[in-house]
Amino acid sequence: MDPQQISDVKRALGRRLAGRRRARGLTQDDVARRVHSTRSTVANVESGRQVVDRVFWVQCDSLLQADGELISGYDEYRFLDVRHKEEKAEAARQARWGAVLDHQAIVEASATDRDASPGSAVPAPTLGLRRDRRRTEPAEVGFPAVMDEVDGLRRSLNEALSMGPVTAAGLDEWERIVAHHGRATRDHSSGTLLRGIAGDLTELTELIGRSPSASALRRLTGMVAQMSGLMCLVLCRIDDRIAAYRWARTARLAAVEAGDPMIRSWVLAQEAHVYYYSADFRETVNLARHARDVAGHEASVGTVLAAAIEARALAAMGRREETRTALGRAEGLLSRLEGNALSASAFGYSEAQLRFHEGNAYTRLGEVDPALAAQDRALELCSPGDYTDWALTRLDRATCLTRMGHASDAVESLAETIGSLDEAKRQGIIAERARIVLGELPPVQRSSSTARDLRAVLAYVR
Repeated sequence: MDPQQISDVKRALGRRLAGRRRARGLTQDDVARRVHSTRSTVANVESGRQVVDRVFWVQCDSLLQADGELISGYDEYRFLDVRHKEEKAEAARQARWGAVLDHQAIVEASATDRDASPGSAVPAPTLGLRRDRRRTEPAEVGFPAVMDEVDGLRRSLNEALSMGPVTAAGLDEWERIVAHHGRATRDHSSGTLLRGIAGDLTELTELIGRSPSASALRRLTGMVAQMSGLMCLVLCRIDDRIAAYRWARTARLAAVEAGDPMIRSWVLAQEAHVYYYSADFRETVNLARHARDVAGHEASVGTVLAAAIEARALAAMGRREETRTALGRAEGLLSRLEGNALSASAFGYSEAQLRFHEGNAYTRLGEVDPALAAQDRALELCSPGDYTDWALTRLDRATCLTRMGHASDAVESLAETIGSLDEAKRQGIIAERARIVLGELPPVQRSSSTARDLRAVLAYVR
């Protein structure tokens, strides 16, 4: 991928924005004010020095009535940019490991000859580790295959142990498993979560295939809805929107079949988050209100979560009074929750989460003082391992610092936040939000060594 091609696409996109703006008779200040940005950002975008995020382009496309032209232009640029970064990463990997990998391929290709003539084998590189050459280590050679066999044995045992009808005790055990996955979403990496949830969903599907009683089937279907909702949540975090949409649809279908309005409300609230992070704020509001209607007058995790995401979407659209109304509704619903509904889990909702959501809404509105107050409280209440809400709250704090004229502090806070997360936990919406915050910095701080280092780190994060 030629970097010049990416630069050309970036400049062409900026010219397209400038042309649309002038055709509507608007100044750069006009556009900045209406899409909640700054004049310097709009100027940098139009000159091809900056691209910003998809939210910016969705809002500009709507404001300038571009019929999707600006959005598709941004998506084309992002596709080329990601492809270029992947090619750079692969080239770097090959430069570092190519010789080792090639040697290993030669060794593996000559496996048959080695078996026939052990003395002629070329030893694989040990990378500094001592190897006992007196014997072969089967576990080293075929560990993945052995683990497949072990898991196959476990599944056979499970099947043998559950040949009879699905019992109440068995269903209780599965509900504990689902609850465990809900808690794990607070502090486990996305990759770990996806593997665990997918494995247990496979077994739940097999259990449903055993023709359980009608009451057992309803409980199992409700669990499938919850687990599918968790898949949607995790995929949204890593910014795989297409897959998240599909799992949201599966979760919604299962929730309808289960006939539980509280599960259905929670699933709809999860789906609303996917639309929020896709910058489709109107659909976010529609789904959030649907979640509220489904639950009726009952307070539940789904209804509080829906009110909070509705507030964030309304704030993104600049609808101040409606934002405050939605936040007030979330406060009232939270005050009515009790027991497990307040737990640190995807199936719970707490004041810490509401303060994060409130702070994000006020950050979107550009109201710095209430945003900072909510962020302070969110960080005070945040569980030590709850890295997603913690990181996103601190990124909102960096945005507020920039707006207050403390851009140097914003850069340092941003660097500390990203630096405290391992690569698996930086990916997705955290990395994307960090790029946005970097793009909002004034030129001096944006060109600082700290900012350059951050961009280099984020360039290799999906």
